[in-house]
Order: sequence, then structure tokens, then C-alpha cells
Amino acid sequence: MSTYNGFDGAYRQRVQDELNAMWASGLWEPPSECVVCAQADGAIHGHLEDYSRPETYVPLCITCHLILHMRFRQPDLWEQYTAWIRAGHRPDPQTQRGGFYAIKKGYLVGHSDRWPGRKANPERRATYLDALAPIRFAHPNSPVDQLF
Repeated sequence: MSTYNGFDGAYRQRVQDELNAMWASGLWEPPSECVVCAQADGAIHGHLEDYSRPETYVPLCITCHLILHMRFRQPDLWEQYTAWIRAGHRPDPQTQRGGFYAIKKGYLVGHSDRWPGRKANPERRATYLDALAPIRFAHPNSPVDQLF
């Protein structure tokens, strides 16, 4: 894993391993439906902005999760995807591997009319994605002392 919000990859992996153990043990409910698009099929992840608080994970489908992490490198895709989701669309369910392929091949900036998915939700003003910082930053709870 790479550094995210000031949490280095090794720290993030330890927290992810802890989350996996909690889900496997039944102590915590594993993620089962994306809070952004309501996708309940395919790979559903537990996303963290603050790795010092693993209990705050947010369930996201693989597509929403991957695009969330692309918001720094591809802000135009990020903006178009969040607008597409607000308009009520839901991406097709993807496996872990299929999600990476779908992002690389299917989500081209400027072509949301051809993205793999369908209108399945009511239109909304905002989703969890709209609440995220669109720029790189170091989370206040991260061990990093400086901003990116």
C-alpha cells in the first residue's frame, strides 16, 4: 500500500489486517453495501480517511473506492463521476480484479454516457464522495508532521 492522508503504507496495511480480522471474527459487520451508489454485489471495501480510527470505515464498492483514490491524479474524472452518481447512476458490480480493469478501460473522462452502469438511484444533491477533500492532505491524526 502507498501513503494516503499522511498514513504510510505499512501502517495502512496493519490497520487493514486488523479490520479483516474483526470482520472475519464477526465482531464488526463487514461492508456489504456501498454508501455512495447502493451497490451490494461484487467487491465492497471498507474505506478509511483516518487510519487511526478503523471503526470509522465507510463501505464502498470497488468502483467508487478506486475513483475516490483517483481524485488527486484525475480531478476531471472525479468531478464527472461524482456528478454521474448524484444523477442516480450505479456502476456495474465488479470483482476486485474486474474493478481495476473497468476503471482502466471503461471510465474515460468526457464519456459518462458510455460508463458501465445504469440509473438505479434517485437523484441526490450530494453523496459521501462530495464531502471528501479534493486535494492531498495529511490527516490531523496521521503521524506525518507536514502537509503534502
